[in-house]
Amino acid sequence: MKKSLCFRGSAAKRAGRTPMADWCVFCDIGRRAPASTAVLLYSDDKVVAFQDINPSAFRHYLVIPVEHIPTVKNLQRTNEDHQLVSHMVKVGKDLLSRDAPKSEEHRFGFHQPPFNSIDHLHLHCLALPFIPSWRQVKYTPLGPLGGFIDAEKVLEKIKPETEVYS
Repeated sequence: MKKSLCFRGSAAKRAGRTPMADWCVFCDIGRRAPASTAVLLYSDDKVVAFQDINPSAFRHYLVIPVEHIPTVKNLQRTNEDHQLVSHMVKVGKDLLSRDAPKSEEHRFGFHQPPFNSIDHLHLHCLALPFIPSWRQVKYTPLGPLGGFIDAEKVLEKIKPETEVYS
């Protein structure tokens, strides 16, 4: 039986945020399931990183949380989510610095619904150039339509508000 991806069906709607989802290919990778063939480039108790199966750049890695979070739209303005995304970006930067030290440009970001292919939060870590060059279209912000959002913009959106005491 073929494993399904995290598509936007009833299972995804019911799931919300869960430690793992048994129907999600990225959850299989995150829990290091025997059926997963992904080679992990990095792992800890919060995130795992691996190469994209259809790379769009010289180096193209994905960093995913172990916890099942469907999309960037499910991130909240909390210390926990901000720290998670910050950690994901740091892992991605460290991997690209190690594996593509001569690349002059790196890009880090997320696809926003409905432009995401899998409903499990995943950070794209790209060491440019794009290969082939037309693939850059997939990693371009589309203004109010969404598309690709830079990781730094996500961090700004979910930065917890500081309380003001008088």
